[in-house]
Amino acid sequence: MLKLSPSTLRGYLVHIYTASTLIFVTLAAQWILEGTYRWALAALAVTIIIDATDGALARKWRVKETAAGIDGELLDNIVDFVSYVVVPMLFMLQAQMFIAPMTLWMAFAMFASVFGFSRTTAKLANEGFFVGFPSYWNIVVFYLYLLGTPPIVNTVLVVLLSLSVFVPLRFLYVSRLPKGRTLHLGLGLIWGILCLVALSMDAGTARTFVLYFSLIYPLYYTAHSLQLDLKLRQEQREALADELA
Repeated sequence: MLKLSPSTLRGYLVHIYTASTLIFVTLAAQWILEGTYRWALAALAVTIIIDATDGALARKWRVKETAAGIDGELLDNIVDFVSYVVVPMLFMLQAQMFIAPMTLWMAFAMFASVFGFSRTTAKLANEGFFVGFPSYWNIVVFYLYLLGTPPIVNTVLVVLLSLSVFVPLRFLYVSRLPKGRTLHLGLGLIWGILCLVALSMDAGTARTFVLYFSLIYPLYYTAHSLQLDLKLRQEQREALADELA
């Protein structure tokens, strides 16, 4: 009978926890096809919670050592691509959130995202950054759907964000930030609660207010990302100038 040490068991349980995302991905896809879009968004919210917590568990229980039979990074990338890209794009297609031809814009976003996920420099984990827009399509679709933005706005935004996947700007990888991580985690928690509150509300002025108020954190995240990116670029230019001097 195969016996697993407690550490090995914990390591594989983390992998199972990551893979459990696919349960909610499947539910989201079913609800999208059935037209129950708010339930689909709720399922996608669960996938974000899992993704936000599995990395910390993996590092705590050293899955690279204790459960080395599974490539955790590959597993995470596969699961994330489905939950962050494929299902949100299916949502936008099924809910007719694009202008015609709708499949073209869906394919364009997925094309950009697959290169974003597979690029070797996509994650600068040790520095606490993603490079290029990190394909947060599940968050994009959440706001566009609940705010009821017109298809032309949705399409233009998706095209611009898809192109930004290839722009070498750094975006914060919050769980790997060497400094300021606690602040972002706290603000992110408040943001998540506000999003769930908005999701539970019926359409109207109150929900719109909560949605716009919740955008404060994504805007702060983006501004902080760009500020740190500019700072690092300046430091790199100064270091290069010193070398050439």
